Amino acid sequence: MSSSNRTQSKTMWNPATKRAANRQREGLALERRTYSCIPLAGAAALALGVMLAPEVSHAQTAPVVPGLATPAPGARSSLLPQRPGFPGTATPAPAATPSNPFAGFSGASSMQGGMNGAPSREVPLIEKKFEELSNQKISPDGKKALEIAPEKWKHAETDNFILHYRRATEAQKVAREVEYNLWYVATTLGATKDRYSKRSHVYIFEDEDEWKKFLQVSDNPMKWAASYAWGDELYLNVRGGGNSGPGTSFDSHTLAHETTHAVVARLYPRERWPLWLNEGFAEYMGGASVAARKGQFAKRYERQLQAAELPIESLVQMTEYPSDPAMIRKLYETSEKFVRLLMTEGGKERFTKFIDAVIGGRSVQDSVVAIYPDKFKDWQTFTKRYEKFTK
Repeated sequence: MSSSNRTQSKTMWNPATKRAANRQREGLALERRTYSCIPLAGAAALALGVMLAPEVSHAQTAPVVPGLATPAPGARSSLLPQRPGFPGTATPAPAATPSNPFAGFSGASSMQGGMNGAPSREVPLIEKKFEELSNQKISPDGKKALEIAPEKWKHAETDNFILHYRRATEAQKVAREVEYNLWYVATTLGATKDRYSKRSHVYIFEDEDEWKKFLQVSDNPMKWAASYAWGDELYLNVRGGGNSGPGTSFDSHTLAHETTHAVVARLYPRERWPLWLNEGFAEYMGGASVAARKGQFAKRYERQLQAAELPIESLVQMTEYPSDPAMIRKLYETSEKFVRLLMTEGGKERFTKFIDAVIGGRSVQDSVVAIYPDKFKDWQTFTKRYEKFTK
């Protein structure tokens, strides 16, 4: 940032003096320890994606391979299945929106930062005029968002994101967590900062009414979405519902899921991830990132995968979201179970090699046996272990 920009910018947020007051004002509560990424509040609750899918957490109605695609630079592509004209992932809106905004969103006191290269728990949020932003390239949906009551939008930057928001307190909470999630997901995938050092846009809407107004004019065909990721951009309804079931609030798991999709878009801009791998990884990272940030074991944030019932052969052949909410839940939970098994027994160090093998065109069976020969001598050994793997 130039010296002239520094003089015109101001740092918003003094954690030492404002934390208690802001918590009281926003009605913060510690985030839930267990998550259900798929609300399934009705027919509308399908195809999530980070926010839970665009999870995010980030998603749409698909004609071609959704979730298989990470947007190519400058192009709209969805990490989820490519839906007609909309590549991204979305979190289905719950049946009822809780009255307490950010009820499931963690506060600064729970942040674990500054160790092992992790971002500091206090992320500087620098407010700027739009014309001072380092990245003023706005996507079609971004433009539609900023056209809603344009005089009310505020803008700020962190090291890796540009936030557009209404309230500074909400922007600060999002900034803290997306910076950590970005670092954690990138580190898990073995990526150094030079591979993800850019600033992508995050839109934080004022309330449910503004969110619905935006959805109606957006290119997202999923007009029921609670939040979504499109490429490396995030569209967040932080005063709306979460991904932990009907009546739940936007929470850290939801944000981590969607941020995972956005990070994958940064790291694999020209690669297409299979739907199951894209969603399974985002679901797994939704809990793992929250646990790591809080200095706790990932298992504490793992939900029970009671609907992980799809046969692996059916799972890996899916290229678009089912229309049935129950099948959507099975897709997400079975995908997470597959990823969780590989991460638990094979370690994250080898998981990137597995990803490369799969997106490179190798079959899932061959990829598992080739990357994890000491764990699974053949595909039959893997499937037996998979069946017994704790849900």
